[in-house]
Amino acid sequence: MSRLARRLGALLLALGASACGYRTGYTPPVGATVGVAFFENISKERDLDRDFHVPLSESVQRIVRAPLVQPDRAVYRIDGRILDFRRRNGIRDPDNKLLETGVRITVEARLERLGPQGELEVLRRIEVQDERGYALSDPGGETAARARALRNIADRVVIDLFADLAWDAP
Repeated sequence: MSRLARRLGALLLALGASACGYRTGYTPPVGATVGVAFFENISKERDLDRDFHVPLSESVQRIVRAPLVQPDRAVYRIDGRILDFRRRNGIRDPDNKLLETGVRITVEARLERLGPQGELEVLRRIEVQDERGYALSDPGGETAARARALRNIADRVVIDLFADLAWDAP
């Protein structure tokens, strides 16, 4: 066996050994399921709860290593409220014409666990806020900024609510 072949073999073994046991995402206890409830929308922006549900469910599927099920059948459940939606002041030109502005969304979320007698125990409660800007010259600017803010909030909600599970033994 040539020297180069031995080195390549050793490199492949080292790479393979270093990947053993590597996992991404948060792993709840074996058999646990996760549900995402529709958040209550107490902001004055219509349909924000509907628009938030999809990115929140996608974040759970990407980040948490547990099946996503209906909230009433889940061991862990994410629930909460959309507290606020605001359009922020923006950047103006020398003639005081608005050029850029943005949206700010605030969400309160909680992680609940189903207890042995069917009661819900609140494990963690958080508040997350995100702000995204856009140029008024972009016809889809506000829609895109709103969608980006909701995706970012969804990821932060899932990460913050499930962070403790990263340190527990599986």
